[in-house]
Amino acid sequence: MKRILSVLLCLLLLLTGAACTGQNEEPQNKYFPDAAKPVLEFEDQGNVIICWGDDATEGVGMKAGFTYPEYLQEQIGSQFRVINAGVSGEESSAVLSRANAIEFVLTGDAIFDKGEKQYTMDRYMCTRPNDPLPITYRGFGNQLKMENVIVGGKKYTLEFEVGEEHDNGIYRLTRKDASKALTIKAGTKVRYDYSSQYKKVQCNIILMGANESNQGAKVLIEKYKKLTALNENYIVIVPFHSEDFSAEFTAAFGDKALNVRDYFMHQAHKDYGVTLSKLDGYCIKKDMIPGTYNYEGERGDYRLNEIGYKILGDLVYKKGQELGYWK
Repeated sequence: MKRILSVLLCLLLLLTGAACTGQNEEPQNKYFPDAAKPVLEFEDQGNVIICWGDDATEGVGMKAGFTYPEYLQEQIGSQFRVINAGVSGEESSAVLSRANAIEFVLTGDAIFDKGEKQYTMDRYMCTRPNDPLPITYRGFGNQLKMENVIVGGKKYTLEFEVGEEHDNGIYRLTRKDASKALTIKAGTKVRYDYSSQYKKVQCNIILMGANESNQGAKVLIEKYKKLTALNENYIVIVPFHSEDFSAEFTAAFGDKALNVRDYFMHQAHKDYGVTLSKLDGYCIKKDMIPGTYNYEGERGDYRLNEIGYKILGDLVYKKGQELGYWK
């Protein structure tokens, strides 16, 4: 009898442990619970597609595998490597600096003593002229590491350490040769160097401006143009976080502008078998993307959920096919 009770106790402990473990596991994807993410062997690691942006590109709130760049990668397969270069919280100027579309400058002297390899500075030590440095490493989704920078024409290593608060953190600028004292003067230009990471950018995909909701279409378009000038192959996702900018963006970028707002409001539920609620109907009347596709159901939000990012990835893939960027 004691043996039976002992066995039953062990089974109970095992079941209890399994239940406790289950509480700490990541939740299953609501819309695609059985989705298997393939491990791809890329034909050429150096030829890439880069998705530039902020929260919506990084995929805030999504577990790995369910951001729109990852859905796009599934569709494209191994012909190109898709890089998620989205960083939560960044304004468009920071995105542009990471893309080498605009240069930043030092706002103060960076002073290295003899024998000192590293100089520590905060985000506002390097601006353009009042925008802080890109946040770079904070978001889990950002896959484009920016360790290598060119300061005054010379190579350095730039590393970011996250702070306790959202906007806190420090940068460490490291040099190779510490045999002499060095002062890098204020006003020295700073740019990023990606040459060691890839050989060719097949396409730039851009979605930004959500952290600057007060900016109109004209201001945003001028910033988008700085990034589109880097590569003739690009897709501009028309911002959907604010009022409808589709007419202005289509006039500026032609068939390379992707208007997702109308599709989300009027067609997506038919193609993807989604049942819209009464609240979704209210969103559509107010010219907003239905909350069904938004992160945590927040209507009008620029962040999407699993099904929203799946749809966005599919739309970007189809647009790239139309433009001849991939098969």
